[in-house]
Amino acid sequence: MTQPLNLPRLWRDMLALCRLEPTEHVVVLENGLRPSPYAEVARQAAELAAGSVARIVVGDPNHLPPPAVAAIGAADLLIDLAFSHDLRISAALKQGLRVLVAVEPPEILARMFPTLDDKRRCVAARARFGAASSLRVTSAAGTDFRCALGDFKARCQYGFADEPGRWDQWPGAFVTSNPNEGSAAGAIVLDRGDMLLPMKSYIRSPIRLTLANGYITAIDGGLDADYLADMLRAYDDPEVFAVSHLGWGLSRNGFWNALGMYDRADTEGQDGRAFYGNFLFSTGPNILAGGNRATPCHIDIPMRRCTVLLDDQAVVIDGEVVADDQKAERIGLAAE
Repeated sequence: MTQPLNLPRLWRDMLALCRLEPTEHVVVLENGLRPSPYAEVARQAAELAAGSVARIVVGDPNHLPPPAVAAIGAADLLIDLAFSHDLRISAALKQGLRVLVAVEPPEILARMFPTLDDKRRCVAARARFGAASSLRVTSAAGTDFRCALGDFKARCQYGFADEPGRWDQWPGAFVTSNPNEGSAAGAIVLDRGDMLLPMKSYIRSPIRLTLANGYITAIDGGLDADYLADMLRAYDDPEVFAVSHLGWGLSRNGFWNALGMYDRADTEGQDGRAFYGNFLFSTGPNILAGGNRATPCHIDIPMRRCTVLLDDQAVVIDGEVVADDQKAERIGLAAE
């Protein structure tokens, strides 16, 4: 028999993972046009653990008013229930702000609740990824993709914001890095059951992406390929065809099939991004990784049954992770 969902307990446990201290100041950010079911429970949990808590409600979380930016910049922890993409938050992160995003449904927050083991696994994978100079991905569906690494730092999400300057999303457990500019080449074949996010849809007919010099140069296939190509062309911006971050999923509690269980408006697809052994391919911007590409279209594409190699050493084989946290001690667990 399943236990009833205890949201107050979940939030208290989450803020403990975030190392919230009695001397710290918290801001809870909400979207006034799309109220969060967590607004009150998050505020109450923060009030039990922090020195002070402020609530900010905005109409457009991607274009915050100056008073909101100033308040966030003065906080120790931002609980972002609006999923803001305002780049001024990135400046506050550089000053030590911690950011925790929480927008998934309660069942997903509970089922994928992060652990210190998730952190150990993801940080170890980040160290491994950051030390590599090349990435190759293959699959039985026809993927054969290569890129060079090293110009961008490897990053990871593990589901909580416990260190100064850390942005994370509850839930999440995956590792990413961006290819060296101009190096991505080969073919990515998106097979049936792979996902397009933020469209929040499963691919039903294969899509073949041809890549050269860091960009998608051709999109071939049936209806799904036509849909993807037409959507990208609609931006009238060649940078939407660029390769963005790449990585693999490390959540043992993420479900590949979860996307089909929710209304599109109710989930951001974190199961898809994080399920164990996926290869996560993406397109568009790299500005958050330290690059200069700020194109508005960003597509995450979690893929199944891929083999991922770093410097020709496999970390994932046919969708099964083969380099896991048992190697963490040898690799090291240094923070970013």
